[in-house]
Amino acid sequence: MILSSSQTIRQIIKQKPAVVGLLEQELGFPVWNRLETPLSELCREKGTDTHSLLESIIAMPTPPAESAWNRQPVYRLIDSLTRDHDGFRDTDMPAIKALLEAEWILPHPDGYLAHGLAQEFHHFQADFSKHMAEEEDFLFPKIMRNEACFRFKELEPEPYKGSVNLYLKLDIHKPEEEIERTLASMRTKLRNRHLHSAQAEQSQQVLAALDAFAHKLRAHAALENDCLLPSAGRLEQELYENSAPGMSRFPGDQ
Repeated sequence: MILSSSQTIRQIIKQKPAVVGLLEQELGFPVWNRLETPLSELCREKGTDTHSLLESIIAMPTPPAESAWNRQPVYRLIDSLTRDHDGFRDTDMPAIKALLEAEWILPHPDGYLAHGLAQEFHHFQADFSKHMAEEEDFLFPKIMRNEACFRFKELEPEPYKGSVNLYLKLDIHKPEEEIERTLASMRTKLRNRHLHSAQAEQSQQVLAALDAFAHKLRAHAALENDCLLPSAGRLEQELYENSAPGMSRFPGDQ
């Protein structure tokens, strides 16, 4: 994570969503109408020390995974989910990729098998990375903006920028299901090979890394599916119907 005072508020919030609360407290106003303004410029306007504020932002801890999310602002849950994304993207998936690529040195036909497994995981990694980017670029900021509209009455929702509920109706891609399919496929292919002891040990390392990743992904998906998304959908429905009755009724809702 790279944070600097030259970044816009939007860029900083994307990397560290929980910073919203700190910025509101330190700057004394909601930042949602100043998302394209650099942090340093806002600090100058408010007479806030930029260096001290940036240090406070960097030092902010990630909310623990076992937090009572229903009693906290949604941006804290989204911060925790974003930290999960960082771990998946920067640690878990590169480590699995490295293990798979190391098996390319195996002799034929085991080397061919390892290459195929590496390609299979590569496709999953690309798909999952796209999924995380969609959440970070649209879904998470949209949910946080909707929540801010309840906390600050001067803010208005942005229906022209898309809808959480419509996104959920259209988003049929479930990465936790995809990784389970990938795991099952890899296990089957390895089970059908009589590998020598050294190659079998390498294969077990790969499967152990995939199992550990799948465990983290299940916990992450549970937070999204059980905590974030249902409440975000209800929040948007209430917000839109209070401001313009019927605005959030999509085909199939009736």
